[in-house]
Amino acid sequence: MINRESITKEKVQNFSAIVIILLSAIMVLKWKDYENNMIEGSKTTIIDTSQTRLVPKPEVLAKINLLEKMAMAERSKITVMVEHDNSPLTNTYPMILDATNSFDPDLGDEIQFVWKQIAGPNVKIMPNPFEGKVSFEGKEGEYTFELTVADDYGSKATITKTVIIIAEPNQPPVIEMNVRQGSELK
Repeated sequence: MINRESITKEKVQNFSAIVIILLSAIMVLKWKDYENNMIEGSKTTIIDTSQTRLVPKPEVLAKINLLEKMAMAERSKITVMVEHDNSPLTNTYPMILDATNSFDPDLGDEIQFVWKQIAGPNVKIMPNPFEGKVSFEGKEGEYTFELTVADDYGSKATITKTVIIIAEPNQPPVIEMNVRQGSELK
């Protein structure tokens, strides 16, 4: 004999299962709809900046140019230190400025050199300022030189280099002293 109560219970379970399946299907469809909306939305919010050109303000460009010039000036400096030679009478350092690897890309053109000191304590450029390699004897200080190289046709190139000579290092004496009882008198 079939129990009415068990049939009703079975119908409720079947109905509940169908409702759960339908709700799950609706949720899946809603999720897919949400995903599609998000994908479409992301496609429309992408901005093509390849054609857009951002230009900094003039004051920002001026600061950038100033910083670049300062960096270039610092890179052109060469710093040396006078070697400690145990003689306080020697306080100079010999320096060589060598541009002998300079060349003119037009084969056969001769080049001429002109060295000029433009800043720092005055020094003598030896042997003369018209050689590819020159030297000077400098004390502690900052020396700036300009080299112009020209060819037979009058084309010129100019470069500036700064040499910083740091004073000879000298450490103070180290004192070691012992104190003891006694007398050095005889």
